[in-house]
Amino acid sequence: MKINVFGSNISALVCAGCLAETGNQVTLIGNRDKERSEPGLLKLLDTQLDAGRLEFSTGYDIDADYQILSLEPGNCSEAKLIAKSLAAGTNSNTCLIVRSNFTMGTFKTITELSQKPCIMNPDFASEGRAIVGFMRPDRIIIGSHAPQAIKSFKRLFSPFNRNHNVIIEMSPESAELTKYATNAMLATRISLMNELAQAAEHLGADIEEVRQGLGADQRIGKAYLYAGTGFGGADFEIDLSRIQKIIHDSGSDEGLLKAVSLINEQQKEVLFRKIWQHFNCQLDDKTVAIWGISYKPNSNSLEGAPSLSLIKALLNQGCSLKIFDPMLEANFTIWMRETLPLEQQKRIEICADMYETTEQTDALCVITEWQLFYSPNLETLKANMRTPIILDGRNLYDKQWMEENQFIYYGIGR
Repeated sequence: MKINVFGSNISALVCAGCLAETGNQVTLIGNRDKERSEPGLLKLLDTQLDAGRLEFSTGYDIDADYQILSLEPGNCSEAKLIAKSLAAGTNSNTCLIVRSNFTMGTFKTITELSQKPCIMNPDFASEGRAIVGFMRPDRIIIGSHAPQAIKSFKRLFSPFNRNHNVIIEMSPESAELTKYATNAMLATRISLMNELAQAAEHLGADIEEVRQGLGADQRIGKAYLYAGTGFGGADFEIDLSRIQKIIHDSGSDEGLLKAVSLINEQQKEVLFRKIWQHFNCQLDDKTVAIWGISYKPNSNSLEGAPSLSLIKALLNQGCSLKIFDPMLEANFTIWMRETLPLEQQKRIEICADMYETTEQTDALCVITEWQLFYSPNLETLKANMRTPIILDGRNLYDKQWMEENQFIYYGIGR
């Protein structure tokens, strides 16, 4: 099959690479800027390029068998221009697949402009697991009113639907709303756990024990029940905002999701409040180490990252910061230059090693749950730090283990 994939984000790159790997001839109309931020993606793309099944281009064949839009959520205008250009195509079997997270109603406009049979196929794979999520999905949602397009789509995606049928058919409107609803539900679970974490601290309970009890209930399940410093990522925030507007426009009160957003913003400063209280509101002479800047592991994305709120709060109180993240790239430097005054930028030291980050520091804040942070050498930390204080924003560590090794330990809801 001849396929065009439009986009430069991880979703587009993964889609192009995986479809090429299953024997299709794929042209990606975009660039490779984000390939290094997704595990396995660089190797996947290079392998398909070497095999001749994948190419990058600025032009595209309007008569390709499949046209796949995987553009950024804000690129609706570009999507409409592409759709309009496809109307001139002469291949009556061309299928247009929309995987982008556009606003409600955009799919209908794209269908009208393209004059092609269209499929709404929202991408649910998360960064850090995008290749696995594409190749072994827990569900493939397709929304369309075009039976022939549905048949064509199933043929294209059959390699990813072999063990058991994971395809769910619905209307395009339902498919669009399902994407928003999924992120809204996951965000709600996270904010609820963070609310319960505050109650646990007040009562002397341990939110980790509560989490295990909740997750054992099959009606609830274990996913997204972790208390922490709040969620980040562009999709969660965008979809929360969009679905609130949909609910508001329907005449209902979107109070629940407003609360979810508010709780999340407050939770991003939970470690600052703990360190502020520990040092009796005197932070202007303190040096704080931070492990993890990205909003989630296996990603370099800073969109809505809780670390950024903590960094600004600590700098505003006069702290110096030492920072380490295994995937820290130019986007953090750009964020600093665009967000922080020069004087505050000078108080940030970016380190190449996680233990170097802790040298001569007064506290360590763990923000992102990268695997290399799970089993730290406590003797090295103790030797490096002026005061052995760990603020665990992801509840990675056993509290008793920390205290037995003479660390002052602050978790979330513990």
